Amino acid sequence: MFINNIFKIVIILSVAINSLFSQDADTTKATNDSGRESYTSVDLSFMRDRGNTNFLSLYYGFNYVLIGDMGPLKDTEFLFDFNRSDDQLDEEPFTDDRSLTLKFDVWANQRFSPFLFFQKSFDKITGLEDRLNYGIGAKFGFPFGLSISYAFLFEKEDYLLYDYTDSTAYDLDDGIWDGSVASGDWYYTDSIALDPGNYEYWDYYYYGDTSWVENNDTVYYSYTDSAAYYYYTDSTEAPAEEFFRHSIRPKIKLKLFDNNVVFDYRFYFKPKVDDLSDYLLEHELKISIATFYEALSIDLNYTNKYNSRYDGFRIINRQTGLPYKDRDENITLGISLAL
Repeated sequence: MFINNIFKIVIILSVAINSLFSQDADTTKATNDSGRESYTSVDLSFMRDRGNTNFLSLYYGFNYVLIGDMGPLKDTEFLFDFNRSDDQLDEEPFTDDRSLTLKFDVWANQRFSPFLFFQKSFDKITGLEDRLNYGIGAKFGFPFGLSISYAFLFEKEDYLLYDYTDSTAYDLDDGIWDGSVASGDWYYTDSIALDPGNYEYWDYYYYGDTSWVENNDTVYYSYTDSAAYYYYTDSTEAPAEEFFRHSIRPKIKLKLFDNNVVFDYRFYFKPKVDDLSDYLLEHELKISIATFYEALSIDLNYTNKYNSRYDGFRIINRQTGLPYKDRDENITLGISLAL
């Protein structure tokens, strides 16, 4: 169903773009004169390991970029990008994300450039069931490869988040029993183990061995710094939220040593319009180094993504029983060959 919708979108966009192109009297000549360029890439990979390692990986993507004049719209850039990752380790989800991005940029290489933006994505490994955002923005260019862009976006966001109105747990912050131990569990990361040597009647109170061997003895913890989380019985999944979001993106792109080294760094600050404390922060760094062979380059990609909703607002991963982490980091080093 989703793939069919993608093909429909591609067809509609192709008709719209060709309509703009048809405003030129001589399409061939216009193409040559305007210097329009298009770049297309298709990626597909499949991997399967069985035996001591049970791993299944599937990735496919499509990227199309059109640069040039489109009828009365000069120096435009159109982007269509789709990618899907679906990996399983021991039959459990390891990567499960998808992204569809459309961008139409007018006067793309000028000092001022307005654009339209649309994106639909999900990342179920981080609890994001669905995210839809679209809007309008503009880029402002400065000397020395600096630029800043702003977009005003409408967003519909759906996390795998539960309302615990009917569930209870022991609140370790105020020490008050709000329910039974069976209704909640603790995170052990901030807890400390009790030392039997500090307790005269250890056997009586804790029913443990007096020999302190952690691997062979019962270990008891003090949960003074821990927090409780809830089971999902009697809880209901929270509905999707709709709101508006700012998107601010500073960027620096430098081409050094006769364009043999390209340095591209940008970060996105995306707060909600009505609550600036709820925001996304994304860092992206790309470094490309040309080699002795013109078409071969060495690429370094680094991303760091922070979601304030996961910091202090606990959204539980149902598979692990632990909260999602607020920061994801990725670094990739590889080579690319342009054909």
